[in-house]
Amino acid sequence: ALLSGKPRQATVKAVGRVSCLVLTRDAFTRLCGNLFEILRRNMSTYSTMELPDEAPEEKVVEEKVEEKEEEPEPEPEKVPEKPRAAGRARRSQVFVEPVVLDDDWVPPSFDKTDDERERLSGYIANTALLSYLDTKAKETVISAFDKKSFSSGDDIIKQGDDGDYYYILDSGHTDVFIRKPADSPEIKVFEYNSGGAFGELALLHGEPRLATVRATEDCITWALDRDTFRKIMMQTGQKDMNERTQFLTKVPLLDELTHFERFRIAEAMMIREFQDGEVIVKEGQTGDEFFIIQSGDCHCFKSTLKF
Repeated sequence: ALLSGKPRQATVKAVGRVSCLVLTRDAFTRLCGNLFEILRRNMSTYSTMELPDEAPEEKVVEEKVEEKEEEPEPEPEKVPEKPRAAGRARRSQVFVEPVVLDDDWVPPSFDKTDDERERLSGYIANTALLSYLDTKAKETVISAFDKKSFSSGDDIIKQGDDGDYYYILDSGHTDVFIRKPADSPEIKVFEYNSGGAFGELALLHGEPRLATVRATEDCITWALDRDTFRKIMMQTGQKDMNERTQFLTKVPLLDELTHFERFRIAEAMMIREFQDGEVIVKEGQTGDEFFIIQSGDCHCFKSTLKF
């Protein structure tokens, strides 16, 4: 379907949990050129495949334009610069130190019960920062969270301090306060209950804390430090790219691609997960996506005519 533009010839359903690498036709064409030209590099493998005729090239009509002597354009008048408003300070820039990932680095893993891992998984699914991770990266991140307890009245994070940890509140309650300006009285602006996550700017930008989060009762949190998070993301990204590229070498359709072309495709591929019985492609539908099964099994079904 992806090659010929014809409807899907069969239905593919997931058996158990299935993870697929997905690439759209448009993305493939943009990165590697026309699919049919790639097939023709190795037509002996696809001699039985019926390819559509090439689309005719569009004729370009050249319009005759009378040549005219170009007149020099007048120089634009110089506009005087406006003086900067006094007292307006430029926003300070925040620089995050580069992460060095050693080849033998192993992410930390802290013991957790099955119930704790299940709760953390549920919390992560509802966070903007971590919900996009694939299953493997989520498991690594869950293992790297360390349990930290705080008593009522403790400041879990404090406005102005360096950001070092990202927290997910497992039990308890907290209030969030800010001071604007810094020497003004605290103002309560928010509160967190179980499942609340805060401190994400520490992981992303290394910015100082923008608010104070204070425990109003005894709290149990899960904490992930910035350096570990960034290294996990780097390590996971490197492994995923290597695995994706290796997967692509096993796809007959892509045999004739260069290593660089496979690498570019691996970068553009998205991970999509399917649950047991979920339809991945449906017979008769237009095919505009290309799937590679990364993990799991699938069953294929095809309609038959009854006479």
